[in-house]
Order: sequence, then structure tokens, then C-alpha cells
Amino acid sequence: MILLSPDAVIAPWLSEKNPKVLWVFGESLPHVISDYVEHHHTELILLSPGLPKARWPESLPEAALIAAPVSDESALERLGTLRNLLIADLLCFVRETVRPEQLYGLGFKHGTNCQHRLGNLLSFHYTLATYNNTRVWNNPKFWANPQNWDKYWW
Repeated sequence: MILLSPDAVIAPWLSEKNPKVLWVFGESLPHVISDYVEHHHTELILLSPGLPKARWPESLPEAALIAAPVSDESALERLGTLRNLLIADLLCFVRETVRPEQLYGLGFKHGTNCQHRLGNLLSFHYTLATYNNTRVWNNPKFWANPQNWDKYWW
């Protein structure tokens, strides 16, 4: 089995999302990010992985990349905070020591396994648009009082 590098996972994600504003959490920029920003009209904001939320920019990005591998509970909390800000797309890399169930609980989907100089990493992706799928049963046809659909909130 051939393992991809994190750059090989980031490049198609960037091409698909084509964000105008991108936050990157990491100590340095991955090469693929600097190449992408150079050729596209993307505003890039590099944030330190340990930067408190109070010091994050006020305007939200269309996408965020957590380039520093997630390896502990504080990094998982940061992921949850980013997700709760309703950022449309998040991509992160996780060390194998973190249980995937912790990310599934946040709504992330498992992507590709990657090979990095730090060891094997797992990629996880969160897309706000597909997080909560519309369910077949969730419509007025299956409710006791369909005439009240979208009228009242209890």
C-alpha cells in the first residue's frame, strides 16, 4: 500500500474548495499551500497551533487547515471550536495515537492515511454542507400535525 504525503492530500482539497480566505494552523506553511496562494487569489492567515481563540481573526475563513498534527486533547478541543464557528471546510492531520472515534464525534470523516517525517498520519475532513444530511423521515408527511410544519418551535 502506497501512503501519500500530506501535501498530496492538501492539493486536491484546495483545488476543490478554492477558498478566498484560508486559515492554516501550524508552525510553518506546507509547500503546497505557499504554491497555491502564489497562483490563486487567496488571503492566507498563518496561526500558531497554541494561539488562544481570543487572538484569532474576527472574520471567518471559508476553509481552515490544521497542518500541525493533532495529538492531544487540547488540539481536539481546538478542532471542536473551529467546527463550532461554522467554518465551511476543515482539513486536519491526526497522529495514530488519537482515537478516530473522537473525530467522528465531532462530525469529521476519515480521509487518507499519510506518510510524514513524523510518522503515519490520518487525514480527517469536515464539511459543514454535508455534516447533517436531510433525512427522509424529517418532513411534514411523517409528522402528526403536518399543517404546523415550520410554524412553531417548542
